[in-house]
Amino acid sequence: MQRHRGPDDQGIRLFSLTKGSSAEVDAVSPAGDPSGLEGGLGFNRLSILDLSPNGHQPMTNDDATVIIVLNGEVYNAFEQRPGLEADGFRFRSSSDTEVCLRLYERHGFEGMLQRLNGMFAIAIVDLRIGALWLARDRLGIKPLYWCEVNGALLFASEAKAFLGYPGFERTIDPDRVDEYLAYRYCAWDGHLLRGVQQIPPGGWMRFAPDGQRRGIYWTVPERSPAPDPSFSAALDGLEERLGRSVRMQLLSDRKVGCQLSGGVDSSIVNLLAVRQAGANMDAFSIIFDDPKFSEEPWINEAAETAGVRSHRFVLTPDDVVGSFERCTWHLDRPITHPNSIGIDHLARSASAHVTVLLSGEGADEVFGGYNRFLWGTLRRQLRPFHHSLRGIPGLGAWLTGKFGDLDRMDDTDWFILQSGVRRLDLLAAARPEGRFDEPARQRRALFAEGSGSFLQNCLKYDLRTYLVDLLIRQDKMTMAHSLENRVPFLDHELVEYVRNLPERFLVSASARVDQLRTRGTKILLRKLALRYFNSRFVYRPKVGFTMPLQAYFRHPRFRELMEDVVLPGMRQRGLLRASEVERLWRTIDVVDPETSEVFWSYVALEIWARQFVDGQGSFAAAPLAAVAG
Repeated sequence: MQRHRGPDDQGIRLFSLTKGSSAEVDAVSPAGDPSGLEGGLGFNRLSILDLSPNGHQPMTNDDATVIIVLNGEVYNAFEQRPGLEADGFRFRSSSDTEVCLRLYERHGFEGMLQRLNGMFAIAIVDLRIGALWLARDRLGIKPLYWCEVNGALLFASEAKAFLGYPGFERTIDPDRVDEYLAYRYCAWDGHLLRGVQQIPPGGWMRFAPDGQRRGIYWTVPERSPAPDPSFSAALDGLEERLGRSVRMQLLSDRKVGCQLSGGVDSSIVNLLAVRQAGANMDAFSIIFDDPKFSEEPWINEAAETAGVRSHRFVLTPDDVVGSFERCTWHLDRPITHPNSIGIDHLARSASAHVTVLLSGEGADEVFGGYNRFLWGTLRRQLRPFHHSLRGIPGLGAWLTGKFGDLDRMDDTDWFILQSGVRRLDLLAAARPEGRFDEPARQRRALFAEGSGSFLQNCLKYDLRTYLVDLLIRQDKMTMAHSLENRVPFLDHELVEYVRNLPERFLVSASARVDQLRTRGTKILLRKLALRYFNSRFVYRPKVGFTMPLQAYFRHPRFRELMEDVVLPGMRQRGLLRASEVERLWRTIDVVDPETSEVFWSYVALEIWARQFVDGQGSFAAAPLAAVAG
């Protein structure tokens, strides 16, 4: 089910926590008597560091009493190695996995985690104490799912792996449906499949015959009371730390390239990567035929300034509609954001050239790049004056449209809603039994865990919710093509550094007109970009990865999908009121963009449910047949 994540090598090791024994079995055609070995670790390897058989996983220590599997990369592994060698550990490989294994032997599980800088999902079986440990990296860059079925513990990098397990019930959690529709993803530890959970970012779990424990070893920090640095010192510190992060994440025995959207974030990563790695750096971009959606002029400028070899791939409506079902299968959840298909198209094309990509993901959440951070700050300032201002003709309606009802909605609820679906009337019409207030309550509780200023809490909330969903999208769409995506802006030491900066270095508190566009967001990072790019490039309005939905809806294959698959499936399933979805479909050519996005989410939910619940469709059936064989 997960062969695409690691086509270079496979390994399976069975074990017994109660007997303290283990045995490696053939991954292709397991044979032998597994009696008494009640557990197993399996691994599909995408070889990035140490391409030799010495990097094979599952990996064991010298006497095979500790077994480890590690998905991802630990960038500071080789900084840890000299100290371990001084402590008497001998290494059989040059892989980061073995460094983690030795760190565990030397410092224990949490001691190991505290010393790691990287992205990872990790499992360790310690036969000496009869325990299994699971953990996920600090920001949630790599996914890790788990569930319990009839007394068996299952865990995997992709939830689809559970579908082949006897006794796993393919049912949908209705509460998660409401969350998905209202916010387009399930936050923290949730999943649409009933009983499936995620290890949260920075989280760990311990399973043993005597029970299970869980905890958090890292969370997005609050600001310390240290004195404020000067802006120039903060800027120099950012350049140094980001450069170090890019340098560390270029570590690979396979070829590395960069994603390049033409935006400020990915453009900085490309330029720094060229400075660190030298010439022959490849950059990969998605462009559109429609100039209203294409960022190609900015891609041209960024590629020329950075000095990268630019590869552009045109994404057509035929590509999007034709990949809809396949991408749903790989994402493990509905394709809420159609630009996920764009990332898939980029990864599929780039995989012919490189095995590792660096991207600019995470910069907006770390540095305050979304307009909602700026508007949220201004909303609090306007509150004492809004009764007077809303009486001014024209201005009052604009303020209400931008900031909502300041009398009835507090700032926290307003901010949470900005990354969700604001047309709750559409959701209520399509799902009258929905309880959309419950996911809002849960998100408010997550927001309340921040103890800093309002802006700091907004940034922390997005780092722990909205960003994690974007990271899952990057992971699944790139790993679908055996391509590893890395995110230099999410080096946890860089995140901790930025979290300690004054918030005025990130988002402006000014209501000046020029601050209401782009100069008021991501202030420090844009100033860094000005060291490399001109002001026209740095301060242009933020566009994002926008997709021409109407072109997809008009495509003959999409219309066929709607009439033959989606609408009949909805009528039978009953999650949504099919008559309401059909009403929107019949008028889809004239609806507004926000309604189009909500409609897309309805379609995406049905396509996912057909695969993951009904087991229908070529992408859902083929892997199951392979497992059965």
